[in-house]
Amino acid sequence: MVLGSHRLPTGSGQVPPVPLAPSRNAGYNSLVPPVSQTIRVKVLFFGRLKELAGHAEDSIECADATTIEQLFVLYTARHPELAKYRSSVVASRNQEFAAWDTVLRSGDEVAFLPPVSGG
Repeated sequence: MVLGSHRLPTGSGQVPPVPLAPSRNAGYNSLVPPVSQTIRVKVLFFGRLKELAGHAEDSIECADATTIEQLFVLYTARHPELAKYRSSVVASRNQEFAAWDTVLRSGDEVAFLPPVSGG
């Protein structure tokens, strides 16, 4: 008997040894998703929101699967005055009105539109 040997006796009915590590061709970690991915979106501010944000247009990198609501929260952290308008702001994604729980994709354009008054 040799110490440290991983060999099994061969003979009829014996199971051959199984490698301890997968082969290089097995795609080790191929099923593991990336730790984190980011997306880049274009953000537009209109009316009073543009004044509060300090610019009409921005480009931001955020986590993959960020919602419009989460994007707005990112901007309220930078510009707290924006939070006062949340209940009346309308959002759009790619020039179509969108719900606040809409998930963003890289390359999307998001616009935040304040309430408008008319007469």
